[in-house]
Amino acid sequence: MFLKNLQLTRNSLTTLVLLMSQASLISKSYSLDLKVDLPQNAGKEPVLYYNPIVNQQADSSFSKGTTAKEPEVSKKKQKASKSDQVEKSVPKEEIVLADDGGLEVPPAPKSISQKKKEIALESNGKKNSIKSRKMREDTVALEEDNNDSVQLVRSTSALNNSKDPFPMLACIEDNVAFWERVYTEIDVNEAYLHDKNDLSRIYSTLSLPTNKSQRSRYIDNERKKYINIINNLAAKLKTPRKNWTKEEKRVAALFKESGLTLKNLNEAKSNMRIQTGLKSQFEAGVQRSINYLPSVFPIVKKSGLPIDLAYLPHVESSYNSKAGSKVGAMGLWQIMPGTMRIVEGHAAVSKRTDPKIATTAAMKILKSDFDKVQNWPLTLTAYNHGVNGMLRAIDETGSRDLCKVIDHYSSPSFRFASSNFYAQFLAARKAAKQRYSQLAKKGKGGSGVVLRRTILSSQGGSLK
Repeated sequence: MFLKNLQLTRNSLTTLVLLMSQASLISKSYSLDLKVDLPQNAGKEPVLYYNPIVNQQADSSFSKGTTAKEPEVSKKKQKASKSDQVEKSVPKEEIVLADDGGLEVPPAPKSISQKKKEIALESNGKKNSIKSRKMREDTVALEEDNNDSVQLVRSTSALNNSKDPFPMLACIEDNVAFWERVYTEIDVNEAYLHDKNDLSRIYSTLSLPTNKSQRSRYIDNERKKYINIINNLAAKLKTPRKNWTKEEKRVAALFKESGLTLKNLNEAKSNMRIQTGLKSQFEAGVQRSINYLPSVFPIVKKSGLPIDLAYLPHVESSYNSKAGSKVGAMGLWQIMPGTMRIVEGHAAVSKRTDPKIATTAAMKILKSDFDKVQNWPLTLTAYNHGVNGMLRAIDETGSRDLCKVIDHYSSPSFRFASSNFYAQFLAARKAAKQRYSQLAKKGKGGSGVVLRRTILSSQGGSLK
């Protein structure tokens, strides 16, 4: 009897072990894998902008899969700030319409065959004439908006009188122009060798070799070349300019007349930085965003915050809902898990790749940050750097002027990425708006309708 019971016990244990192993396999297969596969060189080279990899397969679900972005952060504020970014995948996902609160939102852009069928079915009629007239009115409003001159604000006190909640600040004009060129003029096989503290000083536009080792050697050689030119200029400062070489004169012209000093030349050698072009990545983000705007735009509008916040994902994730970071930021708006847990609850942490849930959370975060720092240039900088860091900057400088913060705030975590974030947003907004305008005028079907009824609509939300 004892042996029989022992045999039954052994059989039961064997069965239990098999069941547990099968359950483990099943749970692994259905769980959300939050691990990210990063390139080997991830994090070794600072990059300010999301660099997508365009040849990835689409994932049909908004809540599955991740990619990677790497911010520039201090150890203490790693959960709160997000800056430098690395390469990420670019899935093409189906659009999910948001609850638009009464706004008529069209579906995602349709295929060419679908467009032809719809055009063939839609003949002359009252409905079509009303629709065409509405499209023409939106286009006219768009053209008027694009022709508006940029409002330059020279101090924080002028922000309250500014029509645009995101004004061009005098101190960052050169930075905005720099990022516009990065987004629209040079591509991934090109780079600017520039001064990180004066973005108007671009020493050279480099054509980069495709081989990584050759690229590194080429960049090092170019850097050494211009360091030698600056050394020669420093040695010739008190000599007649007629004795300078043509290249020395060209580099000298990049410095303001009063800025061509021995001190500034020595600083310039350590301030050299490489920025690769992002033209194709930015264009991919523009095209991808058309699928997301029917979800994003109604939520931004309903929040009562400035409608142009819908341009922010161009900087944060290049409108890739699967963008992730090594420290955990994820989704269109690159929200950290701890922040999402506070704003929307624990269950929402795994849903940051859902554009509707992420956009709703982002609006709450931006509203909270705005209430604390009280103007939009600082609010967007806080979104990147962390609102507590911005509050410390305000205390340290005694000012809510972003220009004064950039010039006088000293912090290990407030570096190139954070100080340039607002300029990047202004540049991305301008570049994307121009591209949207072109697409809206050309597109007679899905894309044009989506743009005219969302981000380019003359009936946008309030501009607070």
